[in-house]
Amino acid sequence: MGAFRSRLEKLAGTHTTVLIVGESGSGKSRAARALHLASERAAGPLMVVQPAALSPALLEAELFGHEAGAFTGAAEARLGRFRAAEGGSLVLDGVEDLPAALQTKLLRVLQEKVVEPLGADKSTPIDVRIIATSRRSLQEEVAAGRFREDLFYRLAVVELLVPPLRDRIEDLHELVPAMMGDAAQRAGLEPRPVSKEALEVLAAHPWPGNLAELGNALERALALAGDDSEVQAEALAYLAEGACGAADQVAESALAAGVSLDDLNDALLRAAMKATRGNASAAARRLGISRRTFEYRLRKGQEGQEGSGGVSTDGDKAEDSGGPS
Repeated sequence: MGAFRSRLEKLAGTHTTVLIVGESGSGKSRAARALHLASERAAGPLMVVQPAALSPALLEAELFGHEAGAFTGAAEARLGRFRAAEGGSLVLDGVEDLPAALQTKLLRVLQEKVVEPLGADKSTPIDVRIIATSRRSLQEEVAAGRFREDLFYRLAVVELLVPPLRDRIEDLHELVPAMMGDAAQRAGLEPRPVSKEALEVLAAHPWPGNLAELGNALERALALAGDDSEVQAEALAYLAEGACGAADQVAESALAAGVSLDDLNDALLRAAMKATRGNASAAARRLGISRRTFEYRLRKGQEGQEGSGGVSTDGDKAEDSGGPS
C-alpha cells in the first residue's frame, strides 16, 4: 500500500491518463478522487460517471452533451460531463461496462482531446484529465472481444492496482478511524473508538467485500454498541461466525467430491499464490501462516512432480524467520 500511495503521488504531478484496477469495494473511486485532489487540477471540477448506471442512449448524452433538438425531448442544450469537467478530471467509474459504440467515441476523445455533442456539426476542444476504474481485467475483456484493444492502451498509460483489504490488514488502524465518521453519519450516531479486541476481530476477517464491507461492519457495530463508550468485539462476532460457516461448506464439498486432505492443502496454496499474483508473503498472510511455513508446504506439495517447476517465490523477500509449523 505504501508503494501504491507513492506511485499515486508521482502521477498526481502529471497529466497522464490512469487506469485504476481492483476488486469491488477495494477503494478504486477513493483512489481516483485522491489522485485528482493531489494534482494541480484540484481546484477544477471532478466529474464521475458510472457507465453501468445508464442506458447507452442516455450515457452518450451524459458524457458528450447534446444540442437543443438533437433528439426527442432535448428541449435545451446540455454540456455533458466532459465539457463540465473542463480544467479538472473526469472519472469513468467501471469503464469495462462502456458500450462498444461509446468506446469508439471515447477513443477519439483520448486521441484528439475533443468532444462532439449530439446534434453538433463541429467538435469542441477540451482540457480534461481522464481517470478510469475497472473491477475486471481489461486485458481479459480485450481477449474476450468485449473491449477495444486500442482503447485499452490509451486508458492504461499507467495502470494502478489497488490492493484488496485482506492484503493490507496492517492499514486497519488507520482505515477504521477514517471510515468511522462516514459510518456514524449513515447511522445517525456519534462516532466511537474501536476497542483493541474489536480491532483484532477485524484483522482476522478475510474481507471479501473490501472497504465496502468494512464500512457496513462499522455501521452495524455502532448501531449495536448501546451504552458502550467504544465498539466492543461482541458487536463484530458475526464476522468470525461467517468465516467458520464458509470453512464448513468447503470441507463438506471437498468430502463429497472425494478430495483428499493433501490435495485440498495443495489447492489452497496454489489458489493463494494465484490470488496474490505470485506474492508469497501476501499468500502466506491470506492463509494465516508464516512465509517460511508457506514455502515449506508449497515445496512439499510439489515433490515428485517432474518438470512442473512449481511456483517461484524467489523474487519476494522473506518476511518471517520462524520454521514450519
